[in-house]
Parts: sequence; structure tokens; C-alpha cells
Amino acid sequence: MKQNTYLLNTLLAAIVGLVLLACVLIGTFLPGVILPELNIPAMTLLSLAALLLDYYLAPGAKRLYPWIFLFSAVTFGLLPLAAGMTAAAECWKPALAGGVVFTVVTWLFTSMVSRITSGTQAKAAPVLSALGIYLAVQGLVGIFL
Repeated sequence: MKQNTYLLNTLLAAIVGLVLLACVLIGTFLPGVILPELNIPAMTLLSLAALLLDYYLAPGAKRLYPWIFLFSAVTFGLLPLAAGMTAAAECWKPALAGGVVFTVVTWLFTSMVSRITSGTQAKAAPVLSALGIYLAVQGLVGIFL
């Protein structure tokens, strides 16, 4: 699995698809439940989950950032459209935001992991780094938006 460069995008599509499937099922069978919005912190959380799985399943996988942007934009654009969470005319907004968020988070996480692996090995270091990225994104979204 070390040579699979597209595993990250496959994991992202699987995680986003499972979360949206859960939202559709909850919305169908429990219509009174308020579902979370697909915003930048939620996209970051889904991206970090895919990155952590990719780190443990295929460590040292090669990153092709133009393809990462393209596939993540398609994932965040078409899957919410298929789940009925966005309208067809508005699907470009989560696609653009998801592509940018996933590409930037991938770059940050990959940079942090490369610094971590140069020193002593700690099993929880990538998880704590992902938590730090998520908290930083929440803080910056509160400032910028």
C-alpha cells in the first residue's frame, strides 16, 4: 500500500460518503434531529480523519497536490449534491471550499508528519498534530468569518 498515491482521495470519498449517508438516514428516520452543517471546520474534521487513516495505512505515500485538489473538490461537490444537502446551482461552493481546505490541510499535516518522523517515534503524535490543526482551523474560522 505504500505506493498507492490515490488512497488518500479514496479514503476521503469513503468517509464523506459514510457521514452523508448517516445524515440522510438520520434525516429520514428522525426528522426532528438538527443535523450539522457542512462548513469549513466539518470539512477539516473529515479531511483529518482521512489523513490519519492514510498515515497509518500507507505511511510515506506520495502526494500529488493538483490531483488532491481536483478529487477533493469533486468529492465535496458531488457527494453533498447526491445526498440532497446542497442544490445543483450551489454545489460549486462546497466543491471549491472542500478542495482548498483538503489541499491545505493535507499540506500542513504532511509537513507536520515529516517533522515528527525525523525524531523519535511517538504513536500519538500524528493524532495530537491533527487535533492541533483542527483547533487552529476553528480559531481562524472564527476570526475570518
